[in-house]
Amino acid sequence: MASPDAGAAPGTPKSEFLQSVRDTLGRSAGPPPERYHRLEESLADLEQRAAELRSRLRENQGQLLDRFADMAARGGWNVYRSPGVEDAVGYIETLARRLNVQRAVRSGQPVFEGIPVDAAFSNNGATITTMVHGDAATRQSLREEVRRAGLGLTGADYALAETGSIVILPRRGLSRLVSVVPPVHVALVRPEELLESLDDLFLLRRLEYYRNGGEMGSYLNFITGPSRTADIEMTIVQGVHGPKEVHLVLLG
Repeated sequence: MASPDAGAAPGTPKSEFLQSVRDTLGRSAGPPPERYHRLEESLADLEQRAAELRSRLRENQGQLLDRFADMAARGGWNVYRSPGVEDAVGYIETLARRLNVQRAVRSGQPVFEGIPVDAAFSNNGATITTMVHGDAATRQSLREEVRRAGLGLTGADYALAETGSIVILPRRGLSRLVSVVPPVHVALVRPEELLESLDDLFLLRRLEYYRNGGEMGSYLNFITGPSRTADIEMTIVQGVHGPKEVHLVLLG
């Protein structure tokens, strides 16, 4: 039996591998295609496009709110369109009482500065903890609070009318555990956070990338309804890898 050439590299030769990729994509071995034009945008280009985007969103806000609410409901969100702060707090308070929530956790996002959910929980004898990280001992204590919580509340950095999704960016005071670990997640969305599509989102994220000198965080958290999996006998099951019940309070 012939032994393999000790000097030969294992696996498929590079030339054959690349030719296989070209054949699959239907491309020739010629010069590489021109760079994607979006990579050539300057900060001024992005600023102009973002300004045009915001103008378009303001003009179409009513229609986008309707579309977002419809798509979110189709995705499994329990959507409540709140005409004001008191109604939003009332909805959350009623929900917590119905579920007999004794412990809740929330993010430290700006939306809660104008919506007094803490008082609502306190008035019903429940505790609510804000996720603001400190030293290692504090982080461990907060993780334990999340694990014991019956409900988690967050805001949204963006809301996508195209898919009915909310998008949350990682930062201090906002642990993604709040939206993942408790069995019930409540998200508060304001009209100014609404975008039409993923294209809008990626435009704004590219703008932040340029503004922050190439830094825009390590991930985006997209939430489109309750947790789902089909890993178990190809049957859709909710709540296996996250909340089994999600509520979206749409302000305005």
